[in-house]
Amino acid sequence: MENLKFNSCKARVTLPICVVLLSFFVICCSNDEIKSNSETFFPPKADVESTFETFYPDSGGLGTKLILRGTNFGTDTNYVRVTVNELRAKVVRVNDNILYAVVPARADTGYVRLYIKKGEEEVEYTSDKEFRYMFKSNVSTLIGTPGKQAADDRLDGAYTVALLRRPWQITTDKDGTIFWVDEGRGTERNGALRKASNGEVETLVYCSSGPFQSCNAVAFNITQDTLFMANRYAGEVRNDVAVMYSTRDANFVNVKALVNFPKSTTASVVVHPKTGELFFDHNDEGAIYKYNKNAPNGYEKMFNVRGSYNGMDMRLLFNKEGNVLYLVLRAKHCIYKVSYDATTHTFGTPEPFAGEWSSSGYENGEGLAARFNQPSSPCLDPEGNLLIPDKFNHCIRKITPKGTVSLYAGKPRESGHADGLPDKAKFFEPEALTFHRNTLYVADRGNHCIRKVVIE
Repeated sequence: MENLKFNSCKARVTLPICVVLLSFFVICCSNDEIKSNSETFFPPKADVESTFETFYPDSGGLGTKLILRGTNFGTDTNYVRVTVNELRAKVVRVNDNILYAVVPARADTGYVRLYIKKGEEEVEYTSDKEFRYMFKSNVSTLIGTPGKQAADDRLDGAYTVALLRRPWQITTDKDGTIFWVDEGRGTERNGALRKASNGEVETLVYCSSGPFQSCNAVAFNITQDTLFMANRYAGEVRNDVAVMYSTRDANFVNVKALVNFPKSTTASVVVHPKTGELFFDHNDEGAIYKYNKNAPNGYEKMFNVRGSYNGMDMRLLFNKEGNVLYLVLRAKHCIYKVSYDATTHTFGTPEPFAGEWSSSGYENGEGLAARFNQPSSPCLDPEGNLLIPDKFNHCIRKITPKGTVSLYAGKPRESGHADGLPDKAKFFEPEALTFHRNTLYVADRGNHCIRKVVIE
């Protein structure tokens, strides 16, 4: 009878009273939920050993939810951190024996490391297997027709219509406009400086009797209103220009000489990312010079790379901080690096970084154990890794700041043209790279194309 009476009463409740009771019920439930989900956060026990037993899943891409299992993690995320292949993952929750983290972008394949803070110390735990990173990236052809090269009078126009001829130097500005050089030497329109934006290709400068006769490198100044270019001396070149430049206000078409250095065979120019200083190489001396308008000849010598060796065919690139200059010694199949102090404007002593002097081949690995076959003009990815076109291995390599060398894209030692996933794509003598936002652009010389690798 009690239940029947209650049910009949519940059936006669008016609408306003129902609303009040419903609101009260929701509030009560909400408060109960808050109470049940509230918890006290605590650090891992300092006097108890922690363990890192396993992680799951063992592969995935950007945003993969990673679960780490072990003991004595604590429940406070301020006391733990996780890295995947040395890139920091976001820790979202930890409950003493399970930790949840999110895989960062472009982590690549590598070990998972858990760091637990105990007192003033941070203890490192490393997984016994690697996490296999699945890149969400794709290689495609952006400009040009594979295998079809332009004549001396370049064909401009839409990306799918324009024809290129041996593109071998490339850069981008902050707006994403692509600038590249079609290889050529002499005074008869053999080479050219070109640009691409908004779906259209435009030729800016041809080789002529002026300074622009053998453009071998391109680099913007810090404000990107000036484009510096190396002019490499060769048999067909009829001037002594080592470094030339053009400006944005003239649409980069009016090229002028900046440094005259007879027979320097300059192959590369580089701008310091903080100070704006301009450096260039002297191939016949195996040396690095700095542009100095107050010096007697407009330049001053910095150092020799390795004794009296010459003919190294260098490509130069500073790291993002500007405290390391990478020296890609193309003809010697290796990469050196040298420290730079921007306050004293002095370099340290060049030292081997990756690959072995005069030993060509293809090998991944640590530092000097790696092998290249004429590595060429590099760039940096957003994480500060060095990306290098390995010309005669027909692929692109990656070198971490610590010197670990791996394959980035392409099929090693297999030339050709194929778009698709990075490990399925094919290149033909790639010469130069540049990175803009999430896209890597490749001067694919042998295919007469500009390729792009879109990263996640």
